[in-house]
Amino acid sequence: MICVNIKAERFEVLDSLCHKDFKEYYKPMAYRVLQYAINYMKTQFAEKTIKWERFTWFNLEKVTQPDQISCGMYIIRWMRHWEGKYNSALTKDWKRIDLINEERECLMLDIILDEENLERERIMKEATKYCNMKNKKKDLKGRR
Repeated sequence: MICVNIKAERFEVLDSLCHKDFKEYYKPMAYRVLQYAINYMKTQFAEKTIKWERFTWFNLEKVTQPDQISCGMYIIRWMRHWEGKYNSALTKDWKRIDLINEERECLMLDIILDEENLERERIMKEATKYCNMKNKKKDLKGRR
């Protein structure tokens, strides 16, 4: 995820795997995306002159992701907790897979239980059936 931090005058690359080939990996792609963002921001901040040439690049120096499949969870977490600046506390405590799985479960429940979810009732019925079936199997094993 690339954040444009106007106050700090820097582009913040939040890559939980810390790709070593940062310049080759991100900059070509980032410049194309950022050009669209810059053009949009120029329309929003017309009275302010943002000196884009003064912006520097910031990227994480330590790998914070313990596996190869949880990058989306990191992006969601960073987006939820973004306060206009990079917060190192978000990466420091989040190397344990159990914390990632907890966030995954919370996100799943937020999506499923949201009032706007058109499939909510159907999913809840299926989940109830599944839990009942699982409990019956557990009871049968306990009686043996």
